[in-house]
Amino acid sequence: MIDLDKLKPNRQWSFNNVKRSRTLYASHGYHRYPAKFIPQLVKKIILKYSGPKDIIFDPFGGCGTTLVESRLNNRNSIGTDINKVAALITRAKIKDIDADRLNSRNRVLLEDITNKVSRYNNIPNFFESANPRLQYWFKPEQYNKLQLIYSCIFKEKDRIIRHFYKCCFSNILKNCSIWYSKSIKPMRDLDKKIEDPVKVFTRHLNYMTKKNEQFRRIVQSRVPKDIFCKVRKDDARRIRMQSNYVDLVVTSPPYVTSYEYADLHQLSTLWFHFAEDIKEIKRDFVGTESRQIKRSKLESETAKKIILELSLKNKAASRHVSNYYYDMFKCFGEVYRVLKDSKYFCLILGDTEFLGVKIQNVKVSLELLDAIGFKHQDVIKRKLSSKIFTPFRDKTGKFTNSKNGEKRSIYQYEYIIITKK
Repeated sequence: MIDLDKLKPNRQWSFNNVKRSRTLYASHGYHRYPAKFIPQLVKKIILKYSGPKDIIFDPFGGCGTTLVESRLNNRNSIGTDINKVAALITRAKIKDIDADRLNSRNRVLLEDITNKVSRYNNIPNFFESANPRLQYWFKPEQYNKLQLIYSCIFKEKDRIIRHFYKCCFSNILKNCSIWYSKSIKPMRDLDKKIEDPVKVFTRHLNYMTKKNEQFRRIVQSRVPKDIFCKVRKDDARRIRMQSNYVDLVVTSPPYVTSYEYADLHQLSTLWFHFAEDIKEIKRDFVGTESRQIKRSKLESETAKKIILELSLKNKAASRHVSNYYYDMFKCFGEVYRVLKDSKYFCLILGDTEFLGVKIQNVKVSLELLDAIGFKHQDVIKRKLSSKIFTPFRDKTGKFTNSKNGEKRSIYQYEYIIITKK
């Protein structure tokens, strides 16, 4: 097995010259999303390891970067994610809408919102009956205006345009709440100056509309009409797909502490009634099922050592990591099943640290892939340049901000494992 400690960063895969603005072309900038990989990286993988009209699959689809790039580069694609918010965002990003029709519907929507807000004093106080967790994050005035906007969105009968509006609405929730602006992790700022939700929504709707026009121009000019792009909520441990079906798998799995994704998307999750309590969806995430997997069941000696070391510090954490690696083994097995013979699986991930223990995700993944039967091809190390996720954790392993005196910098490098069935 390759010595990861001696592996040098590959500059051709770093994309250090790519500014953040260049990662937001077409529909990529519709919605903020933690830890998403840049489209330039996905495009390079797709062009190198697949051909036109091949079927690309992303079992941890996130906000749909793989699907958007697949469509823009003449590939069919399927994406799944256990997170309903991720599926909602992706549905909006993969559909191009006729510009004239969208502009016409935008005018109707914004006029309706303006009329309702002008009668604001006669509108019931929605805040009083809001989910307690949403009451925790929003002030009454902003919440009530947001509810007015949301009610207007649901008058739109075109399902694709309604998804577009819901994606826009989801993206502005943090800006209109008391969520601390400089933190990705849940943190309140009671002194935060909050803009008027109608102005914030209108501004982002105009931005998304311009990006849709750009996306549609590209699609109309070079993408055949028979190219398909599908997304659904699904569990990567139990993929609902026929065997030997896809030509390339490109994905970036959730980090070991994947339950934090539920916290990061809680505003949209609660607002859209995907769950009434965040604990409900945390149970579905990889590694968080309520059972304990014995170390002896794991097909990785490195994983066993990590879990043993963690168990001496925190048994609950060791159980979680043990479950996580067992679940990843199941996910990799499903990928092997749905992938065609002699086709590639490109896995993008990084190492981390938890409770002072080095979590060697790359080495563990290589051992799990080998146990399943994948043929190792290459490992590419790349220096991170534009990850949205905060690179800092505190001493307990939780995400923190740059001002924390006990912060530790992680995620400086990312690895691309290239393996073959």
